[in-house]
Amino acid sequence: MYFMIIIYFIALFLCLGALWWSGDLSVRYSVETASKFEFTKLFIGFVLIAVSTGLPELSVTISSLFLDVPAISAGTILGSNVCDISLVLGLAVLFGGTLYIKPKENFDSLLMLLITTFAMIIVFILGTLTRITGLLLILLYAVSIWWLWQNRTQKEKEKEEKIERKIVKELDPPGPKLFWETKKGVLLKLLGSVVLVLISSEVAVQIAIQLTKLLNFSLSTVGATIFAVGTSLPELSLALNAAKKKEYALAIGNSLGSVLEQGTLLLGLLALFSRQPINIKPLMSLLPFMLASFGIIGFGMIHRKKINRIEGVLMLIIYAAFLVYQFVWVR
Repeated sequence: MYFMIIIYFIALFLCLGALWWSGDLSVRYSVETASKFEFTKLFIGFVLIAVSTGLPELSVTISSLFLDVPAISAGTILGSNVCDISLVLGLAVLFGGTLYIKPKENFDSLLMLLITTFAMIIVFILGTLTRITGLLLILLYAVSIWWLWQNRTQKEKEKEEKIERKIVKELDPPGPKLFWETKKGVLLKLLGSVVLVLISSEVAVQIAIQLTKLLNFSLSTVGATIFAVGTSLPELSLALNAAKKKEYALAIGNSLGSVLEQGTLLLGLLALFSRQPINIKPLMSLLPFMLASFGIIGFGMIHRKKINRIEGVLMLIIYAAFLVYQFVWVR
């Protein structure tokens, strides 16, 4: 039995690694496809940002829906919301130093945090995700993104256009092109990477089901811990690199944008397409840790317009306590 548990854990971590790698490939090929087919800035901006931050969680959601085990996906999404703030930002501050926030960026970040907090409190109060709840969450995400998009400053718009020109130039250089650099070739690469994401998540979910039987863990616990960390690796990598390069807005925006997307759009899609209402009461233990980490980062943004190492250490302590609680008391 112990040998099988070790084998399953190794296989699970390999699948999560493949999920991370294929997710990164999908993001790159999505941007490449967008530049080849001359999609709009809106597509290259918000749509691809959503893909880059939420593709692993989305693939787990799709797999769990097909296998009729939505508890894994619900746990992954809600656990990722704890992980993306407490672990991701905590490590970014610890290794990258204080994250300074400009007034306009601070307002947008606080807005994303407040919307996510509101959505999470309502979801946990309801205790059950229905299709109506799913529609409302998706609508909340759409309105939030539309508002943030419409209220960009002229400086932000110019910066986006500069980034877009750079991306197009890098991904579509002049001169003769190989097949894999043509529109058909790029599209095939994108489809192949998406298939890899779906296969990785499908196998990972299957392995997780077997592990829950052997270890007597709940599906939601596995989703909220192991899957949540695995699917948050892209955010962690981006936040660490951004903090070291003093791109503070990118580090904070990436984490807060991810929790907004996961807590509204992905959770809404899960509820909308689930065959039956999803009971999230077993995940109620996540709420105190989530609100505590949200509160710490919110305090730093409101009172000091920055997030320093004190907040970073506190968030890491919260995440460590969260893991201990999940594995020791909840299981």
